[in-house]
Amino acid sequence: ALGIMAMPAPQAQDLLLPDLGTAGIRGLTVSKEREIGELFMRSARAALPIINDPVMSEYLNTVGGRLISSAENVRFPFEFFLVSDNSLNASAFLGGKIQVNSGLFHYAETEDEFASVLAHEITHVTQRHIARFIESEMDRRNLTIGGVLGSILLGVLNPMAGMAAMSTTMGASMQGSINFTRDNEREADRIGLTVLQRAGYSAEGMISLFRRLMAVQGNVSRQFALLIDHPLSEDRLSEAAQRAAQLPKRPMGKGATYDFARARMEVRHFRKGKLEGFRERLLANPEKLSRAFRLYALALIAHERHRPAEAREHLMGLSAEERGNIFVVDLLTDLDLESGHSAAAIGRLQPLQRKMPRNGAVALNLANAYLKAKRPQEALAVLRPYLTAHPADQNALELTQEASLQRGDRCHALEARGDALALTTSYQTAQRSYNEALSVCRDQHSREVIRAKSARLMELRKQDEELQKGL
Repeated sequence: ALGIMAMPAPQAQDLLLPDLGTAGIRGLTVSKEREIGELFMRSARAALPIINDPVMSEYLNTVGGRLISSAENVRFPFEFFLVSDNSLNASAFLGGKIQVNSGLFHYAETEDEFASVLAHEITHVTQRHIARFIESEMDRRNLTIGGVLGSILLGVLNPMAGMAAMSTTMGASMQGSINFTRDNEREADRIGLTVLQRAGYSAEGMISLFRRLMAVQGNVSRQFALLIDHPLSEDRLSEAAQRAAQLPKRPMGKGATYDFARARMEVRHFRKGKLEGFRERLLANPEKLSRAFRLYALALIAHERHRPAEAREHLMGLSAEERGNIFVVDLLTDLDLESGHSAAAIGRLQPLQRKMPRNGAVALNLANAYLKAKRPQEALAVLRPYLTAHPADQNALELTQEASLQRGDRCHALEARGDALALTTSYQTAQRSYNEALSVCRDQHSREVIRAKSARLMELRKQDEELQKGL
């Protein structure tokens, strides 16, 4: 009900709701909320089927960042991540962690609709709705923060076990959860609409998605998890529509980028293993989908079936501008590298990196192309500044490890491996990697850096253990 899962809660008639707003939550400071969010993220990397796709991550963070820049009461840096899950859902967790299911791309037909879900989840975080839920449960059930958080965290990482834990701990009904979250959901709609509009999207995106969901709500299934977590009503839809009508009119945007993102999720996740039927429908009904979606999806399917010439033929049907889109460039890079044409990939990517030096998808593609060309020093020249800005990028750390090994530099390969393991809860394995790096490193500066990372890892492990004692 707060974006994570349908969390049992008190009956509305027994609960005095706090005024909605952003005041501090007793016993759960912003600093503590951020720490818990980081613990969740490390646990999620180890337990959830996270999609480490640089192009999709760049797209998701671009949309999310655009919305965040238009939001108020942002207390910590948000982190958006994709999970391979075909249900229509996105979930907010403490500390600005926003999970987006791959299935959302299937059901949201425009970027405005997609962005409306993110704006709603962002608002749950900025208005501290989850923290308020925790405070309510503490007051009602005489529980500690840890007692409530433990069930929530377990529910995110292991839904079946989490539901059982909440049922035992809280003993409340699903209807109670719906009643409890009604005001929170309406506030998330109201503020989310404003965030959506300020970010340059059409408020109609939220309304059109709501109307489509209302049409299926009578027979809701697991695929429509958004309706379970965020139940809709005619009143809620009507109120949101009235608010949207008061905002300046803006047509829903049309562009190839969301079509490419949606096609990528369809082929690589939503319809994985069922591509032949999807391909036949794309060829038989070309008018039902945009040209960009159809051609890119067909090219992706051809690539999955190891038919590079067919994939390139479909991509050539796109406009020159569309072929310059990073989604298309990424696929062309894959085709080049798989056919041994790393020089062509590098030649395409170098100008893009000069033009978009902060684009993670471009940087990682270029570093990978250098590695395929056995040019590890140039790969590291791209990866090192990128990792300074994005130290938690697992793809970049894996490429750094590979580049170091190509150079025969076992010291820094082990360091990169330790860094990657430290992003999860694999503390002992990460520590072993750092220790092994120290045993082979000869450079004093590198040894000092690794010792500092090792000490930080021990602090982090101790911090997580203290947090988990309460959880």
